[in-house]
Amino acid sequence: MSSNAGTGDAHTNHVLGGFKATLKNDNVSQEAKDHAREVLQEHGASEEPLPQSQKNPNPNPERVKAGMKGTINNPNTSQEAKEKAERYLEEHDE
Repeated sequence: MSSNAGTGDAHTNHVLGGFKATLKNDNVSQEAKDHAREVLQEHGASEEPLPQSQKNPNPNPERVKAGMKGTINNPNTSQEAKEKAERYLEEHDE
C-alpha cells in the first residue's frame, strides 16, 4: 500500500481526504489539525494530496459530463470555466 493510499474502501478514502483538507484549511483549529494528523497516521495515509499524475487516468465519461454541466449551472463559477465546460460538452456531443 502506498503512503497516500487509504484502506481501498471508497468511503474511507473520502473521509481521509477530508482530514487532508482539514490540514490545509486556515480556519481550522490546531487541535483539529492534530486530530486529522493522528487519523491519517493510523490509516497509513500521507498528509499530502495525490499528485495529479496518480489520479484516475480514465475517469467515467458520464461523470465528467455531469461535472461540466454542474460547472455551467454554478453561479460561483467563472465565465472562463463555464465556457471551457461548454466547449468540452460540444466536443463530446452533449
